[in-house]
Amino acid sequence: MKIPSPQTCINISAAKLFELTGNCRNLARFLPEQVKEFSATEDSCSFTIENIANVILTILEKTPCTYIRYKAENDKNIPVSLELNYTAVSENETDVQVNLDVDIPFFLKPVIEKPLQRFVEELSEKIKNDTEKTGL
Repeated sequence: MKIPSPQTCINISAAKLFELTGNCRNLARFLPEQVKEFSATEDSCSFTIENIANVILTILEKTPCTYIRYKAENDKNIPVSLELNYTAVSENETDVQVNLDVDIPFFLKPVIEKPLQRFVEELSEKIKNDTEKTGL
């Protein structure tokens, strides 16, 4: 199941945004409040989403200023990937879209689809709000 966020325009260069989100240590500031026990290195991070799952995100591939793909391992053994896609609109504006790809059993879709949609939308909004507020 693919779950996209709306495309969001952020007032920051694609290079700065890529640098920020390409380091897993910086992801804590964008994750929802339900995320607890966050720890990270530059290429991976782990955290708990309250009442849902324990997650380990690892960067799989990066294309500078264009794309970052993370593999998410979890304690439910459900294959998940998270992508951040960047499109430079101008020197200091970047469109970002967050995409979550989750391979869940059909019977779980009605239960998990809305919380996951909220997750990608909130992640996208937090990236926008935080980077515009701090300039980084």
